[in-house]
Amino acid sequence: MSPRHTREVSLLGILDEPEDLPPTAWRERNRKLHEALVRRRLIDRRMLPEATVAFLDEALITEQNPAATDPQNAGHVRAQNENILHYGLILSVPRDVLTVALGAGFIHDLNKATGQPLRRDRYAVRTGLGGVHPAMRTVAERVGLNHLGDWTRSLLADAVKLKKGALSEETAERIDLCIVHHGLGSSRFIQRLIDGDNTWWGSEFVDAESGQRKLIHPPQPPISLASVIHDLADSTQQMQAGVAWLSKYPSGFWKDAGRSYFEMFSAHSTNPGREIAMSLADQVEVEAATCRGIIAEARLHGLVDDRGAQILARGLVSAMAPTRAWIEDSERSLSRAGARTVFHDVGAALGINPRRALAVLQDAGPGTAKAKKLEPVLVASARNLDLRRARGLARLIESRARPSSGD
Repeated sequence: MSPRHTREVSLLGILDEPEDLPPTAWRERNRKLHEALVRRRLIDRRMLPEATVAFLDEALITEQNPAATDPQNAGHVRAQNENILHYGLILSVPRDVLTVALGAGFIHDLNKATGQPLRRDRYAVRTGLGGVHPAMRTVAERVGLNHLGDWTRSLLADAVKLKKGALSEETAERIDLCIVHHGLGSSRFIQRLIDGDNTWWGSEFVDAESGQRKLIHPPQPPISLASVIHDLADSTQQMQAGVAWLSKYPSGFWKDAGRSYFEMFSAHSTNPGREIAMSLADQVEVEAATCRGIIAEARLHGLVDDRGAQILARGLVSAMAPTRAWIEDSERSLSRAGARTVFHDVGAALGINPRRALAVLQDAGPGTAKAKKLEPVLVASARNLDLRRARGLARLIESRARPSSGD
């Protein structure tokens, strides 16, 4: 086995972790990933020291933090981190940019718990009367306001004061602003939510009769290249099939919607983007449009040139491709032997052809009696998709490794 292959297997072992990692294993994974990227000179350990990573992880990724123990959220955070590496490395961003984006990725969305305090600074959420809204009280507020939580801000400030391996004030601020930006910067869902345009929770943010805002979101911080990479990664994760997606949507948000697995996977609505996306196919359309908007804004602000925008656009296509292939239900795809669709995987597991597997998924959904037999098959299929993505990222990381300069 060549040294290069040995390194790739080791890196793949870090990336290819199950979604339901306990906090101790999640912290260990972050440590190993940080170490692997530092060793390959892709991130800067002086900007983001091991001691800082350990301090933030140990404070946030604990059994007591629901955002760290919920596999729906945990899978979301880890998938986004891998997308940060995908976009940052294909664009060959400077080390400081990738370090900031990944530093934000390690701790973003870990404010997401009822009762967590919100910021009281210039990024405070205000009530309709102008007062500071002190804490997240409901599920809707956790979803819409967690990027403005005070916990990560205060811990970043504490990391600046560490006696050994402290974060610089400049890096702490850059990471903090990256987290603040990602809420409205990467999610049309949250943008519409705080505008009251959401059939689930919109009334918690805007009074339906008067149109008056109940909660007022602060202005966005300035866009940066790190926030562009971070925002692209977050939005892309929302449309990537895998075990985390199965947990977060079909077995999570959409479980009680009465829709079949097929409808959740491949059905297209008549107006994607205006309604709440209730299928992966619709999520792909909505989030791809969001990503294209992020790339266009980065070009508008001069953060990337035309070539950089083209590289990111191609990266978006490659990030979407495995998911598009997984839910492809065209006759051509179903009839092709070896196609990597969920229908082929279900068919192979049940001993039926892909067309029949599609019919089975049209007739079953989460919570049904048939789901008990199907769920392990779907998880295995999604797990294979995750593994293919991890292998591709491991190869990309190795191809971008920089030779040591002795620093």
